[in-house]
Amino acid sequence: MSYLDIQMECVIPAKNRKAFYRLTAMQDLFGYKLTRHWGRIGTKGQPGQSERYADQEGMAKGLRRIVRKRLAHGYVIASVDL
Repeated sequence: MSYLDIQMECVIPAKNRKAFYRLTAMQDLFGYKLTRHWGRIGTKGQPGQSERYADQEGMAKGLRRIVRKRLAHGYVIASVDL
């Protein structure tokens, strides 16, 4: 089973904003799954929210959509693990 983990951060001191957003894309026995986890840097954050996809192409499309949206909100990619 393979996975991709993307960690994004948004730090804006003037707005007292220090947030993280983590995306984990993986294949399991039931298909493809994309899990989102977010919160303030230094905390455990909110429980993850998952979406299931029938194929890898659909999951990749969902992943790109979420990354574009987070980048538009001021996040930067902090790390990518394969």
